[in-house]
Amino acid sequence: MKKILKYNHSDFTPESIIDLKDGHKIIPIFSTFGEREADLVCEKIEVLKSLPPGFVDQIVVNHRRSSIDEDTTEMKLKSLHPDVKLFLSSDIAVSDMGSEPGKGADMRRTLYRINIDEADEDPEKVIVIFLDADVVPEYFGEHFATALAGAVLKGADFAKAGFWREQGRVKKFVAQPIFSLISHPAIKRLSDFSYPLSGEAAGTLEFFNSVFFWQRYGVETGILVDALMGGWTAADVNLGLYDHEHHEDAFIQKMSFGVMRAFFKSLERYGLIAFSAESGISDVLKYSYISSNKERCRVEESCDELYYQPLNSVLVKGIK
Repeated sequence: MKKILKYNHSDFTPESIIDLKDGHKIIPIFSTFGEREADLVCEKIEVLKSLPPGFVDQIVVNHRRSSIDEDTTEMKLKSLHPDVKLFLSSDIAVSDMGSEPGKGADMRRTLYRINIDEADEDPEKVIVIFLDADVVPEYFGEHFATALAGAVLKGADFAKAGFWREQGRVKKFVAQPIFSLISHPAIKRLSDFSYPLSGEAAGTLEFFNSVFFWQRYGVETGILVDALMGGWTAADVNLGLYDHEHHEDAFIQKMSFGVMRAFFKSLERYGLIAFSAESGISDVLKYSYISSNKERCRVEESCDELYYQPLNSVLVKGIK
């Protein structure tokens, strides 16, 4: 990849997107878990529905229940937005996946269903937009969809959101430093992404069908490396200001471990780095610390996560 295309959200209007569509379909996807985002996702769907007719072709919500029973999120979606496609993660069976949870796993399951529903469409003409449901409402707007879709319609296979965020500790102190650590021509453009771990991204269905998906925290990192290594055209899209729920330090440590693990495993898979016979990439996060009670504590937690072959390897078998 020679360069990353760069856009500001102000470069696009809803009307300009409609003019650019030329037979493309635009499908925004929200992912939700349990009941914590029930109100937030419904509010954001209302925002997307305010776009001019012809912009959005279908809104999808991929939902993972926190129990076996129908929850508030499902009930509100069915009541307020019956036209939205609601996919339950536990109900989507993919031949090379089990029932394992995880953001990346559920994204892949949703893409599999979209491939089934859009089987008659050219996957290069279907644009999917992944949007986080828990974005602070004051920052979420139509521009999330217009700018990301616009970048793809302008020629990018994959568009990644960038923004200013008050914290973003994993991005600032883990992802950006480590993406600069390994010097290789194929991945030098990683530093051009202004927020490489953002959950907001868009791409053609063909692009997403062609990359590996990590089960949990490594999904964004893995997709970025695959985009660069695969020679895809990528864009960095400035959405302005952004914020969502801040996590506790223990969660940040697990996420950081997942990002680093996915990065090094991806580079190892592509042959950019190699380890000696006695070394390798660990699946277990280990650290010691002194608690506020002045006690010594030790943590050893498995952070293993699966990574799945590109969906094209499943779809070509005739399952679609």
